[in-house]
Amino acid sequence: MKQLLVLLMVAWLVAGCSNVYSHEDGYRMAIINQGFPVPKEAYEVKPEDCVGEISKAAKYKLKGIGDEEGNPPDEYLQTIEEWGWTDLVDERRGSIHFYEKNGKIMSLNIHQNIFDVFEMTSDKSS
Repeated sequence: MKQLLVLLMVAWLVAGCSNVYSHEDGYRMAIINQGFPVPKEAYEVKPEDCVGEISKAAKYKLKGIGDEEGNPPDEYLQTIEEWGWTDLVDERRGSIHFYEKNGKIMSLNIHQNIFDVFEMTSDKSS
């Protein structure tokens, strides 16, 4: 019985650690903003504390979400825009993207295999 339990736990850990970005898997709503998409296979980890211009934060892990320079998959960026978010290209700061929809500003910070989603306060450029 113990061996079966250990085998099930190992299988669960392997399955939980194998999440890889795939556009075909689809998207779900971010935990901090019901209108902002995140890949379905991404799982939440403890976010950074909210400071300054950030009112809400969520951190996700997902293999293949960003390359070494923090460039996200084009399909993900297209999906964000398909969900009605406008890319604020002039506000970009390196790998940090900003999006606006209905007066809300969201920030997407992509790294290799991890990304942060932030809901910004009304003054994103302080």
